[in-house]
Amino acid sequence: MGSSSINGPQKQGNIISEWVWFEGATALKEGQGVCYNWDYGTATAANAARFNRVELPTILNARYFAGVAARNYAANSGGQLVEIYKPGSVCNVLSKASSVIGTGILTCEAGGTYAGYFRYAGFEGEGSCVPLQTVDRSSTAGKCLARLQVGSPSGLVEVVSIATTGGAITCMVGGWTFFAENALTDADATFTVADGTISGQRKAFSLLGDQATNNIVVTFTSAIQRDGSDTGLSTWTADTAKEECVVEWLGESADGVWVEQLVLGGTIA
Repeated sequence: MGSSSINGPQKQGNIISEWVWFEGATALKEGQGVCYNWDYGTATAANAARFNRVELPTILNARYFAGVAARNYAANSGGQLVEIYKPGSVCNVLSKASSVIGTGILTCEAGGTYAGYFRYAGFEGEGSCVPLQTVDRSSTAGKCLARLQVGSPSGLVEVVSIATTGGAITCMVGGWTFFAENALTDADATFTVADGTISGQRKAFSLLGDQATNNIVVTFTSAIQRDGSDTGLSTWTADTAKEECVVEWLGESADGVWVEQLVLGGTIA
């Protein structure tokens, strides 16, 4: 059972602790984020292990942020029992960013080299944190004291690198997708956003760098512009750093719609 009371020295963080089984064979660093293996086992079986087993964040488990590693753990080919600090804790996170105490948020990253690191700001909620330390970890990743946020799932963040040839790409269903700078020389990079499954689900796209000759084209199956009418939102096309599109799924999964929340740059149609 977790306890948020302070039963130790004054400098001890106010933490909510949980012991879980880490399925990965890799090492874990203190403050590195993990997610629950929410679909563990056979889907038709009632298996409570889905929320006591964790793995590194991916685009498939990003809605199920569990917490961060309480300390460093060496690699173990067979997996291992680890302690994590859950949302609501004041603890170290593994940062790859420059932070100012009490300013902005950092969000856990899904997939890639920096899976479980905190580099960029996504949505608020579980999987994001408020820095409680002014420290620059942008060059070399390291610890940063923070408060893990609670609330709705942030959906985490991902950084997508696109081949110069463009074509269809894969992105997370929810959360915040950042596109790395790339010279799209042969064709547009395209992604179709599936309908949401939960009212209030959020999705955002941002460009970290210019995309040169061709564009990133995001297509929506069911979406409307935020202009007080039923004007459809079919596509968002962007190619320049800091262009951004944010939408939210409203309504039940069967008859809901993505609603434009913010568009900075790019072209909507």
